[in-house]
Amino acid sequence: MSALPCPHLSISLHTAAILTGRSVRTWQRRIEEGLVPRLGDGVRALVPFEAVQQSMEGVPGEAANAWSAQDVQTLVRADLGEALAQAQMGSQFALLALRGAAPATPPAPGHDAGRIAHYFLERAAEQAQADAMHWLGLLYAAGLGPTGDASDGDANADTSNNAMALMWIAKAAAHGHAIARQQLAALVPNLPNLPAGGQA
Repeated sequence: MSALPCPHLSISLHTAAILTGRSVRTWQRRIEEGLVPRLGDGVRALVPFEAVQQSMEGVPGEAANAWSAQDVQTLVRADLGEALAQAQMGSQFALLALRGAAPATPPAPGHDAGRIAHYFLERAAEQAQADAMHWLGLLYAAGLGPTGDASDGDANADTSNNAMALMWIAKAAAHGHAIARQQLAALVPNLPNLPAGGQA
């Protein structure tokens, strides 16, 4: 394993759990057993990114050594609640999920790029980040919503994913996302012109 250029960056236990598929309680237990150092200000428990990175080794599509210093810094900012960083992290995992939407072998349990993408994108969308809303729409349109697996032929999951895709694309369009506006106009041709403005 190569050394990470940013050795002292840390993330919350919740984000560590999302990235690795291990529960928050597992991370707490690892801290209690001295396997992972507890960092933080005494209020919020943090773990070093290196510990999370080691737990991600062997994960398909998410090579542990593929994290650049910039990726880790973006992750730390996303963990702190910065909407743009959350959207950037979410979009990176969304791309992984969309590339593997029809994998030959399913990903390892707990290491689902779609689930990780949803985690970050939903938090960014809560802060009115239009790109995050658009990415959520794309994930749902591809059948990658947490409501069910449309690839198994579940008609309810397919209908729900389509409805959620339309909702997120419409929200992104309402927030000024140019591509979402074009997609919405194509999906709903009788829709009146959307007002200009907003954020892209």
